[in-house]
Amino acid sequence: MGLSPGAGIPSARSTEKARSVLYVVHNRVSLRTLRRVHRLLAGDGRLSFAATLAPDRFGRGCEAEVGRWGLPLVPFEAAAAEPWDLALFGNHGGAHLFTRAAARVFVPHGVGAGKLALGQDFTYGPDFVLRSGEPIYTAMFEASEEGRQRAEDITPRLAGRIRVVGDLETDEFLAVLARRATARAVLGVGPEDFLVLLSATWGDAGMLAWHGPALLRSARRLPGDVRVVLKPHPHNWGPRGRPRPHLARALAAAPETVCLVPPWQSWMGAYAAADLAVYDFGSLALRFALRPRPMVAVPAGPGAVTPGSPVDALRAMTPELTEPSLPRALELASAAGAPPGLADLAPRFVSHPGQAAHRTRGALYELLDLAAPGPREGEERETRERALEGSG
Repeated sequence: MGLSPGAGIPSARSTEKARSVLYVVHNRVSLRTLRRVHRLLAGDGRLSFAATLAPDRFGRGCEAEVGRWGLPLVPFEAAAAEPWDLALFGNHGGAHLFTRAAARVFVPHGVGAGKLALGQDFTYGPDFVLRSGEPIYTAMFEASEEGRQRAEDITPRLAGRIRVVGDLETDEFLAVLARRATARAVLGVGPEDFLVLLSATWGDAGMLAWHGPALLRSARRLPGDVRVVLKPHPHNWGPRGRPRPHLARALAAAPETVCLVPPWQSWMGAYAAADLAVYDFGSLALRFALRPRPMVAVPAGPGAVTPGSPVDALRAMTPELTEPSLPRALELASAAGAPPGLADLAPRFVSHPGQAAHRTRGALYELLDLAAPGPREGEERETRERALEGSG
């Protein structure tokens, strides 16, 4: 299941120069998003691929991982000066420099865009997507129809730039959910155990900053059949895999029985296996909400959540844990059960479930002005393998 381009699809235009595709990698989260996209294109002999590392304070460690793709790694300034046919971005930052790229495409690394930064929606706020009043991106991929409408409401100049393609990561997670028993076995969770997931985003407004040590310390007071797994956002780790301060303080207070999902491991198995999620405002909580299970929110800092976003709606329908106590979270979950309205929430952040690969490929080939090839040999097997990887 290699990521390097192969010769599996002969060129239909052998006399033409291959279309050039560049992946602009900012950090580990965007890297994984772009890797999923690359799997949809790799093997097409009409395409040539390269990657570059954009300046990013969370970018340490990406060079080695990109190197395993088998693609040329171009210095950022040189890449920005090249005339690419398609430049793909998994995070904001530097896209306006790629003026010679025929198409600049933003591929979000989450769903239900709900985080605020500098007082604006981090995905669609004008300061992030406009330059001199004009859109930076030729196209922005979006998971849902509501997300497209919200984007255009937030920044009207994006009208016509939003392509609703579904979400590749969510489609993989749905496959992992179908193997929930396997995911629990991998984590060592027995049939009678109750698994609590701590879904923590990063930053000063997130769960780990909100009494994180006290919350983790309270795991010692849980009944013996209750297990705890902590999934921090990858940005909670610094260079060389060292926890950043909020996470370091929480881990120092946690009992050894708390299972930690490291940044290089998929989140999917833990989210499929858990019986209850205690969360803040990261978009992964929306994936947990894809099937009816209890959820409890911790307080979010002021100005952390985009009003009216799916994350905001989810927080409104779940009880809030006003004290850093996991036993209290169990009490709230037992009393409230699964949040009402989850079935109506899912279509708000993911449209076209199960179709993201087909729709994303179609949009990419349209931007490349090429006919999309048929399904590659082994593509269904690779999809199954990725779903099994996600359970680990």
